Amino acid sequence: MPTLCITLLGPPRIERDREPIHIGRKKALALLAYLAVTPGAHRRDSRAALLWPDYDQRTARTHLRRALVSLNNRLGGVWFVADRESIGLNPDAGLWLDVDQFRQSLESCEAHEHPADDACPDCLTRLTEAAELYRDDFMAGFSLPDSLPFDEWQRHQTEALCDDLGRVLERLSACHAAQGEYEPAIAAAQR
Repeated sequence: MPTLCITLLGPPRIERDREPIHIGRKKALALLAYLAVTPGAHRRDSRAALLWPDYDQRTARTHLRRALVSLNNRLGGVWFVADRESIGLNPDAGLWLDVDQFRQSLESCEAHEHPADDACPDCLTRLTEAAELYRDDFMAGFSLPDSLPFDEWQRHQTEALCDDLGRVLERLSACHAAQGEYEPAIAAAQR
């Protein structure tokens, strides 16, 4: 089964089976990012209004349909679940998203029932992986100047992920310090 890798921590990058895919249309890339980060079915009208807020509903839906066609052509495969009223990403299609992996690493550590500064080897590995995944802010360098609703959503994601990174680095620093590994503890704290 082909794998679609979506990297949004830093400048957006899309790969299919380890081959980079260039999504030429910014709105199509924005749509893919939104659907990847917010799983489930979404009403077409609301996604069209998110990306084309200055257009009437009919025109916005036409643009949405074109963006989906563009994505299908660029990505190949069956990545979307869509009908006349809703769209979403196929949860069984082999999708990997760095944001999900980052959050899962943090959540698995927070689920352990030990103090946050305990040097649990499992947590140390997961926290290190999470810190490495966070290359830069969410969709760094990307914006849709004609879509304030999308930019607000992107800013909210960026802020939430920055908060999560702070928790990762704080715990990572504490774990290293508890093991007497002061250089990596300081590096995590400084970051």
